[in-house]
Amino acid sequence: METALVTGANGFIGSHLATSLVDRGFMVYAIHRRKTSKNPTYNKYVEDGRIKVFLGDVSNFDTSALPPVDYIYHIAGRVSVWGKLEDFRKINLGGTKNFLEYAKRCSVKCFTYLSSVAVYGFYGYRNIAEDGEKKPFKNPYSLSKLETETYVREYCTQNNIPFVIIRPGNVYGEYDYTSSHEIYTRVKREKMLISAGGKYESCFVYAGNLVEAIVHTSQTPDARCTDYNVADNNDTLKTYLTDVANAFGVKPKFKNFPGPIARLTACLVEGFYKIFFIKKAPLITRFSVYQNCADYSFSIDKLLKTGYAPKFTKKQGIENTVNWIRGLDNENKTNN
Repeated sequence: METALVTGANGFIGSHLATSLVDRGFMVYAIHRRKTSKNPTYNKYVEDGRIKVFLGDVSNFDTSALPPVDYIYHIAGRVSVWGKLEDFRKINLGGTKNFLEYAKRCSVKCFTYLSSVAVYGFYGYRNIAEDGEKKPFKNPYSLSKLETETYVREYCTQNNIPFVIIRPGNVYGEYDYTSSHEIYTRVKREKMLISAGGKYESCFVYAGNLVEAIVHTSQTPDARCTDYNVADNNDTLKTYLTDVANAFGVKPKFKNFPGPIARLTACLVEGFYKIFFIKKAPLITRFSVYQNCADYSFSIDKLLKTGYAPKFTKKQGIENTVNWIRGLDNENKTNN
């Protein structure tokens, strides 16, 4: 039986990946800080021993306590639109260095690092390929992701470790309480606010397809030692949200926040927070606004050439997410 380590395995993307690996016959070792996951299938696999959990922080985890594994999937990281760069570097870069050293000791078949398309920045482009210029927005998350993926490439090349760098677009799906839950709930209630009329092209990827891309590239020898953009459809935000509304059976009713006003408001709000040293993330930020006020889409031709094929259609991904939201609503009604 092949073995895999997944960091951040109880989170949104990590739990989808860990359970998929179990379903493929892997013994999975997991590292995370909280004991349980929002994903009930993940919790079930932990209970029956198909996933073995090690609790700890990736930035200072003692990897000598771990058994050797065949594959490492480094999903854990600090994800936020606000904060100090040194805090992001401690986890995103420091944690990655820690597990790269472990990967070297294990002589793994592949080390996979989950980066982000945010490393390209938000400057207005369509269908950009992996060799496109990377000018990350002046945001600690984007900067730390680019620095870390650069380090991964250099370290793995120097130490003959097969690697894959994955840059997903806007990920959505079940158990995503960071963005999908709020967005889908607002669409359902016909209270969704969009910038610039949602007219710009963006990138979306269903969690099930992202997992398929991660596993496929890591376990296909000819696909290793490079980077990949991962997205399903390059739709406008309005088109995507309209499809979500249709899946709920409600009117695609959105409140528009004009682009110039949205950008100005984000700059003013961020300035206020910085002047008064407010640690809590603002409700509106330049990072969240600017990516919806310019084209922001990516080519996956390089990924497709490896033989990757998405497992789910756009319609299936949206319907699965909608059904998850409906299930939560039914649970709340029952509990109340």
